[in-house]
Amino acid sequence: MHAVALFSILFFTLFSFAYALPIGHGHVHRRDHHNVKVHKRTSCPRHVSTSAAASETAAASAPSVQVAAAKKGKDATSTSTSSAPKATSSSKSNSTSSSDDDAPSGGSSVEQMLFPKGRGSSSWTTASDLSGAIPLSDATFRPTKLIKSLSHTYMQSPGPDSKLSMQAKYPEGSWTYDHDPAGGLSFYAPGPEDVDLSTAKEVTFGYAIMFENDFEWKKGGKIPGLYGGDNDEVAASCSGGRRDARCFSTRMMWREDGAGELYTYLPPSDQPQFAANKVQCNVAPKSECNPEYGSSVGRGSFTFKAGEWNYVAQRVLLNDVDKGQPQANGEMQLWFNGESVINVDKVIIRANEAGAVRGIQMQTFFGGHTSDYASPKDQETYFTDFSMAITQKK
Repeated sequence: MHAVALFSILFFTLFSFAYALPIGHGHVHRRDHHNVKVHKRTSCPRHVSTSAAASETAAASAPSVQVAAAKKGKDATSTSTSSAPKATSSSKSNSTSSSDDDAPSGGSSVEQMLFPKGRGSSSWTTASDLSGAIPLSDATFRPTKLIKSLSHTYMQSPGPDSKLSMQAKYPEGSWTYDHDPAGGLSFYAPGPEDVDLSTAKEVTFGYAIMFENDFEWKKGGKIPGLYGGDNDEVAASCSGGRRDARCFSTRMMWREDGAGELYTYLPPSDQPQFAANKVQCNVAPKSECNPEYGSSVGRGSFTFKAGEWNYVAQRVLLNDVDKGQPQANGEMQLWFNGESVINVDKVIIRANEAGAVRGIQMQTFFGGHTSDYASPKDQETYFTDFSMAITQKK
């Protein structure tokens, strides 16, 4: 009996001891470890995956924004590039405005001084400050009847307002271009083919001229203006004392002390049908009509200055011809540095319907037809910014 009781106590004790051994703790550890793995598989990976997704989304968004910005920047650059011609044209126009500080007094821009009535239906200019400028060159002028002994060199003018210019030289003692020494330059210039002056009823022509510092004016000299006539050949006949009802010219002159004027050859007013042209003999402040040579119109209405750019522009409106009879409704006008200084109306510029503006009479020299006009020393002038516009068609 006691042995059975002792065995039972011993068995119970051994069983309780076995239950308390680490094998039970190991089981718990395995279960806990399993739970950690599950946590890692379910919670941690999910968290990482979520973070990665957020990072990828952010990363995808950031580059997308950057790419869009880059595209926007590229588009802006492209727009700027594609707009460059317009911007350049605009900047030329603006530079025209900004160049007003360097322009002669009076407040007019270079555009206004060269195109006093706008650019009309067709035009051209060599003024690099203005939009659409073409080269200052013989290719632009297309010279005819060139006097080869007189050079016209394209070069930079002297001084702070230097421009690419056409230079004319007047040696000491030179007067007109057919005496020794010869001085100045002479040719006729129809200009670019795509601006057909023969189709024009009204034309404006402008340019800038610089007389060198300390220029000595003496009695005077010629500078370029428009010319025209019934055809290209006869149109070049009105100068040097040669008068012909089939041609005309409107050059300009400087006189003593730089006094400026319009110097014209029109159908002769001593013929009854052209008597209306005597009106130009009465233009203030002074005018002289010479029956043999050209007419001095509005002498002293403006004054050229040496050592700086002087802007001149002229307008010629052809008169009507009705049933073969010329009507006295032509007009001539001259601007100096943007200001209208001479305006002559009711004149006969052409005698026939065939009469047309033909181009630029590109002439400059001291004279006058007598030696007392001769240049007192070696001197130079510079011409630039030539501009032409058809402001009214026939």
